[in-house]
Amino acid sequence: MVAAVQQAGSSGAMPHGALPRLGAIKEKKGLSDLRTASTGPKLDIIDIRHAAVEINLKAEVLSLFHTRDGPRMLPTLLLYDERGLQLFEKITYLDEYYLTNDEIDVLKSFATDIVKSIPDGAMVIELGSGNLRKVNLLLQALEDAAKSIDYYALDLSQQELERTLAQLPRYRHVRAHGLLGTYDDGQIWLKDPAIASRQKCILSLGSSVGNFDRSDAAAFLKGFADVLGPGDTMLIGLDACNNPARVYHAYNDKLGLTHEFILNGLRHANRVLGETAFIEKDWKVIGEYVHDAEGGRHQAFYAPKRDTVVRGELIRPHERIRVEQSLKYSAAEAEELWKRAGMTEIGQWRHLEEYGLHMLAKPKMAFSLAPSVYARTALPSLEDWEGLWAAWDVVTREMLPPEEILEKPIKLRNACIFYLGHIPTFLDIQLSKTTQEPYTEPAYYTTIFERGIDPDVDNPELCHAHSEIPDEWPPVDEILAYQGRVRARVRGMYEQGVDGIPRHVGRAVWVGFEHEVMHLETLLYMMLQSDRTRPPPHVPVPDFENLAAKARAERVPNEWFDIPAREITVGLDDPEDGTDVDVPYGWDNEKPARRAKVHAFQAQGRPISNEEFAQYLYSTHADDIPASWARTPATSSEVNPHSQTNGTSNGTTNGAAAVLPDAFLDEKAVRTVYGLVPLKHALDWPVFASYNELAGCAAWMGGRIPTFEEARSVYAHVDALKKEQVEKHLSQIVPAVNGHLCNNGVEISPPATPPASAPASEATATDDDDSELDELDPSSRAGSQALFSNLDGANVGFRHWHPVAVTGWGRGSGGRGAAGRGRPAGQAEFGGVWEWTSSVLQRWEGFEPMALYPRYTADFFDGKHNVVLGGSWATHPRVAGRRSFVNWYQRNYPYAWVGARLVRDVEREEAE
Repeated sequence: MVAAVQQAGSSGAMPHGALPRLGAIKEKKGLSDLRTASTGPKLDIIDIRHAAVEINLKAEVLSLFHTRDGPRMLPTLLLYDERGLQLFEKITYLDEYYLTNDEIDVLKSFATDIVKSIPDGAMVIELGSGNLRKVNLLLQALEDAAKSIDYYALDLSQQELERTLAQLPRYRHVRAHGLLGTYDDGQIWLKDPAIASRQKCILSLGSSVGNFDRSDAAAFLKGFADVLGPGDTMLIGLDACNNPARVYHAYNDKLGLTHEFILNGLRHANRVLGETAFIEKDWKVIGEYVHDAEGGRHQAFYAPKRDTVVRGELIRPHERIRVEQSLKYSAAEAEELWKRAGMTEIGQWRHLEEYGLHMLAKPKMAFSLAPSVYARTALPSLEDWEGLWAAWDVVTREMLPPEEILEKPIKLRNACIFYLGHIPTFLDIQLSKTTQEPYTEPAYYTTIFERGIDPDVDNPELCHAHSEIPDEWPPVDEILAYQGRVRARVRGMYEQGVDGIPRHVGRAVWVGFEHEVMHLETLLYMMLQSDRTRPPPHVPVPDFENLAAKARAERVPNEWFDIPAREITVGLDDPEDGTDVDVPYGWDNEKPARRAKVHAFQAQGRPISNEEFAQYLYSTHADDIPASWARTPATSSEVNPHSQTNGTSNGTTNGAAAVLPDAFLDEKAVRTVYGLVPLKHALDWPVFASYNELAGCAAWMGGRIPTFEEARSVYAHVDALKKEQVEKHLSQIVPAVNGHLCNNGVEISPPATPPASAPASEATATDDDDSELDELDPSSRAGSQALFSNLDGANVGFRHWHPVAVTGWGRGSGGRGAAGRGRPAGQAEFGGVWEWTSSVLQRWEGFEPMALYPRYTADFFDGKHNVVLGGSWATHPRVAGRRSFVNWYQRNYPYAWVGARLVRDVEREEAE
């Protein structure tokens, strides 16, 4: 929602490839009143690089020019040699090149207003060593407001960082620093606990986002949004000019400077290639403004004036070679961009209706995947509670229709209304147990809402003790009012901060938090069985057909990986009588920490897909389908009756890879909160089904489902591989001078998500890690962080409201596409479903029921429940990322969101 919309009354996007704009290099020279390096103190530049950066511009020129896929292009980076920078400096001062002056007008008019959203003591991190004509207006407003601010310019060019910092004025309240590194490095740096704990604002000026393709722009912003915490913001400049003439002349000026700038790229290309491949007089520049279904944008191309031969290839006069683009965003397109980036607009300031600065914040339920954010403290913060409540309210107040409140989408469980009262009542009971305070009124809720039904699937008449079911449930409005009073009780407990809550009371708060986390998912998988469920509001409906085509193009074989023998530690130590508020909490089934030796074996890289399960059903002539699917009429409007036969195999090992006829696929769909998605559009998703169903499929495919210890061993192996990858990581996004390199100068795209550096922990103990593990102090910040996984790339915490493709996982040679990692899927990396294990939930040595909730685990030591690990798309990161967390379901329970991968034994001689 827009909290503020303001316009500047008076009065740019630059050529594609600048993040932020290279013009800033020369524009800085116009600040005659700024100090120089020789007069200022020593510059504070922090080297945050994780690996050397390698650029092979020649290889990129050749690969883009001699492409076999799509039209020819040339790297935007060619435009920015020394001569190009000089030309671009002149361009930014042209009257036609409106964007720079428009942004300056907005800052001059509204900087004082803008900085009200940046709190005292915050960090301002600019993506690129900024254009001082602009950023100094913002910093001066912060200085005038007497706000203590640390400004960081992030850039890979030390020379430009030095230039920027040296030319900044001497501020009293604003301290300037440089961050030497790539955008990838910046994201890793922002995850550091000491940095994550501070308020921050990410700054991107110059409509740099407009240089991305639209889908990539959202992914780029989301990469930074994911490392922000509650209260953090982003200030994004975005060009919305829809005047074709104004946009066209900004890139096709009457002096011809921009065309000269573009042609200079061919001279640079010749130097890079070491030959005169492009004869300048044979080429012209074509600039065009396009507005089509994808929106408005300007593009610049090279085109030969006559038949021209370049490196043995004939280029005809009608052929174009794109070298830059700059996208423009309407209000609706900007709103869509923020949504897909997982951000909410809280303010905007505009020059007329064309250029705007947009202040973005994370919505309350935008859960970070970085442990330094999502597990910042042992006890969930009040902000964590607010985020969870926001998610709960979206599901129960906007997705659950009133007519469904009293219904039972799953007949084995309570009606939906029970969960509305159960969540606050359970929490209130735990708080009263530990504080000795009375229950929140109406106190009789404790008799009808304390515990739900957990029936035996085989005999629903058999179930554990549960609250009495009233003849008539209380009115929904009354339940919601009660919920509000319990939430107010929780807020009151945080008045002295997280550290002010004694540990014994904190345990009740923690239990209530994770209990709500788990039941949010319970309610959602119940609602998935209803055709009345509404889609999540304010979330764009995915284009499942296009996503399916993309996933199909990125498929790789589901290869087997060798998992070495190792000794691991599972669980944690969390004494019930402890008093240290910094020690992580755990359920009784997570305690005590214990060692386990795991033999060597092989594991497939990813879970069984819907297509593989469909092949299993088709080949075995099975009539039943999993509860996650539904049968649909073949004539449904969602089904194309003329679709071709699907003949794709996804790596079946033993069972025959069946060709699935259209008739088999067209009558089936997968259940989602958006309604039924045709199975043919979800073939690459993980299938989620009961253990019994998946165990049969696994055997047919020539494998078995791993034990609990084997699954943990896979996770430990993956963590070790991640650690190795971090050490070898070679950044692919290079924001060079003022952030201008992009995929080695090809085309700007989001920073590659760097593999997470997972410290040694209770679940990552390899032979080399044991000593480090044993010395880890769980009460220390490092110990607490080590318990949690970096979930970058995992589909948990509502990253998507549905499963996502997993068939890009598991390519031993390194993988391809966004999902291919050249390693098995690790913890919570199952595409949005949990992972089944073949281990039965049973009592182990040292198990003690927790005093606060003694029946939590003990009631399920019946031999019918198996352990599941990881998390689903709806699982909070605190649960999905905790390496000691254990969940379970009855083996024939069909509704849970749990998938399975295959493992197989190896000969002892081979293992050794």
